Amino acid sequence: MQTLQNLRRSIDSAESLKSIVKTMKAHASMNINQFQNAAEASGNYRQILDMAIYIVLSQEEEGPVENIKSKEGSTLHIVFGSDHGLAGRFNENITDYTKSKVESNSRNIVIAVGQQIYKRLEAEYDIYGLLPVPQTNDGITSVVQKLLVEIEDLRNKENISSIILHYCKPEAHASYTEQSSVLFPVDFRKFGSEEMEWESRSLPTYEMDRELLISDIIRQYFFVTLFRSFCYSLVSENISRIESMTSAEKNIDEKLEQLNFSYSTQRQNGITEELNDVVSGYKAIRRSQ
Repeated sequence: MQTLQNLRRSIDSAESLKSIVKTMKAHASMNINQFQNAAEASGNYRQILDMAIYIVLSQEEEGPVENIKSKEGSTLHIVFGSDHGLAGRFNENITDYTKSKVESNSRNIVIAVGQQIYKRLEAEYDIYGLLPVPQTNDGITSVVQKLLVEIEDLRNKENISSIILHYCKPEAHASYTEQSSVLFPVDFRKFGSEEMEWESRSLPTYEMDRELLISDIIRQYFFVTLFRSFCYSLVSENISRIESMTSAEKNIDEKLEQLNFSYSTQRQNGITEELNDVVSGYKAIRRSQ
């Protein structure tokens, strides 16, 4: 049986751990708001790019733009995970999803985003590169730029026919789901087939070179798509972390309840024993008199 001193020490440790868990939950909640706002902003910018592509494709004097594509070659898979643990089953879920979607062969190349996902995939796939997981909006911009350089270097070395992103996307009711999206090749037919509404009666026009404009739009399209994928993944990671911390907090509360009960019971037993000793001593003195 633990002594009162040991029980008191265990209670203090549990209360300190509970305080840490609460702090982590608050920090994760702040991150969710930050990256959700960034995702919404990137979504608005993506709409502007879609409109720009639609304008270019709608010019009657020009022929349709061909899809940007490569010859038959390898597929680059970019998998978004986390750098830190204590995120529930976030990394396990995206790992299982990736393994169900991507075969382990020489035609599939993987870039891992996050140490945790790298550790889970390195035995299964040819990992071309590892990138850190940013923790701020400005950090996302920096990592996306590095990732674009990695992609360009790889395309110069190997024939990449497609690039697919695998990440977790937040859903309603504080949940998330795994999904994949194609970054490359770009399907221009999809943009040309969509009808868009404009406030004016005629579409805006442009004066710069058409091919140069399309090239610039596509670079922006790649950037904002990767940026939004980072945001989605970071929101999902923090949703999973809050779930994990909530479960941990519940377990700590249950443990604290047990420890406090044991402490109170043992303390009461000690007081009772002391009272019994006093009463027994008093009776012994009375008998001796």
